Amino acid sequence: MEQKFISQLISDYDQLLKLPREAYEMVIPNLKQVTLKRGTVIKEYGKADVVSRYLCEGFIGSFNSNGEKIELFSIFKPSDTVFDEVSFRTGIASSTVLRTISDVTFLEFPSDAESKLLAQHSRFSLLAHRVAHRITERNSRVHAIAKLGLENGYAVLMKEFFGLEREITNSDLGSFFGVSTRTVERWKHDLKSKSHD
Repeated sequence: MEQKFISQLISDYDQLLKLPREAYEMVIPNLKQVTLKRGTVIKEYGKADVVSRYLCEGFIGSFNSNGEKIELFSIFKPSDTVFDEVSFRTGIASSTVLRTISDVTFLEFPSDAESKLLAQHSRFSLLAHRVAHRITERNSRVHAIAKLGLENGYAVLMKEFFGLEREITNSDLGSFFGVSTRTVERWKHDLKSKSHD
């Protein structure tokens, strides 16, 4: 496991709640570094999510699935905690699919290790509470961008998720903003035309 990713996680969480370095010595042995290519399914439809992921590099999408078609409803960037929250908390399978939007690297933490750690160390419970609060805030922000629609929300999305523009497909953009892929293609074409005028 690369030290830079461990340092990234600790430095980030120190902003939420400063814990002594020794506290992380209990966490690090349970972490697993995972690197995946763009378009890889991390959590499948109809399965339970049993790990949380601290995203170090790249973008991951959370998709609603009806079995045939999957639609992007949330996007994660570095420093986000990525999991299917309901499934992770309950251990029950869900229809949510997690898939990489770009090449990614994340640190995986099993739910059973998290439960054990929280039960044994009250400081980690406080950190977990602050992380959960940040997850809620970030999810609200992403959903607010989606509600702006393609025309008003596209620039905001790309500013919020720097580097996403070259990674995300028109199909995923369409489902995120609630329009067809064709509409996204036309809109991008018109945008290019205007920038050349």
